[in-house]
Amino acid sequence: MRRHSNTPSLGRIAEQAGVSRAAVSMALRNHPRIPASTRERIQGIAKEMGWKPNPLLAEAMSAIRAGQPPTDRVTLAWITTGPQRDEWKSSYFDVRCHAGAVERAENAGYRLETFWLGDANNNPDRLGDILYNRGINGVLVAPLREPGTLPLQWERFAAATVAHTLISPRLHSANDNHVAGIRVCVARMHARNRRRIGLALAAKLDHRVADLWSAGYLLETFEEGLSDPKLLHRPEDEVDEANFIRWVKKAKPDAIIGTQRKIPMWLEKAGYEVPKDIAFAGLDLNSTDGKVAGIFQDARAIGAGAIDMIAGQLLRHERGIPDKPKTSIIDGHWIEGATMPKKIHDQDLIERAERLLNNTGDPEPARPVVYD
Repeated sequence: MRRHSNTPSLGRIAEQAGVSRAAVSMALRNHPRIPASTRERIQGIAKEMGWKPNPLLAEAMSAIRAGQPPTDRVTLAWITTGPQRDEWKSSYFDVRCHAGAVERAENAGYRLETFWLGDANNNPDRLGDILYNRGINGVLVAPLREPGTLPLQWERFAAATVAHTLISPRLHSANDNHVAGIRVCVARMHARNRRRIGLALAAKLDHRVADLWSAGYLLETFEEGLSDPKLLHRPEDEVDEANFIRWVKKAKPDAIIGTQRKIPMWLEKAGYEVPKDIAFAGLDLNSTDGKVAGIFQDARAIGAGAIDMIAGQLLRHERGIPDKPKTSIIDGHWIEGATMPKKIHDQDLIERAERLLNNTGDPEPARPVVYD
């Protein structure tokens, strides 16, 4: 199968790198016989020359090695299930996740196309037929608005999902390190001499991450001797202003962790000074500009990680629900911000937090890999 004319040949790359064609071939496949430093150098030269993986060729060779006929399929599907076609674009996480998935797919020689369940009359079988008839055999399931199921004809597809919202079937997935993220928030607040650290989080939202945020909070506050049931504000549907302020006045937290972005404004409106009276850390920041402290989930890397899982299945010629689904956990990034005090009282707790989540500041862009 021919490459496009603007793609350099192995011979040209070998000549530029001063190595053999075989060395180039193995380096581009991340073969362990080639030292890591040499692989990176050759891959860098190849990319500068315009080389990109060819998924058609890679899948064909994978199928040949497995004794199976190759198929011509290069489009992957981003499946959304919301009430409107573009409803997912209202989620900063989903948008960043999609961008990371698109970038990784393109760097691997695939392309990612969006398919909305509503265009198939909300019929998963119909959607599966559309994908299959289009020759698409790799699907990435976007976060569902509510935890639930998606009964697609999974035996036709290599698949993965992001987040914890797809309860059934269990697919390979890429997710944020929610437990580590909230534990870091507690430890960093404690390091600033805050001892009444509250969690304001709707149970409905916590369920979307398999209750890992509340689990991490309870673990870390217990470990640090800060646990107090009164400091947990967990309404079922949403954290609203009136009930939140009533809880604050009763529980008297000196720091709050949550996802509701209006919390600092609510506190100021109620007469509290942030962070002097009550500090705040967000669990799902939209920005790294430092206006709010907390965790910036690396959604781009999560989307890229899900594409890695799908591409790996395609190249191993695997389809269907996995017997042993794997989860790729991607660390978020702690962002220092104006809603946290600057003065640190316990450096040991800061070092402990950095061991839990050794990512501080703006996230690096998702780095593409070369597929075998």
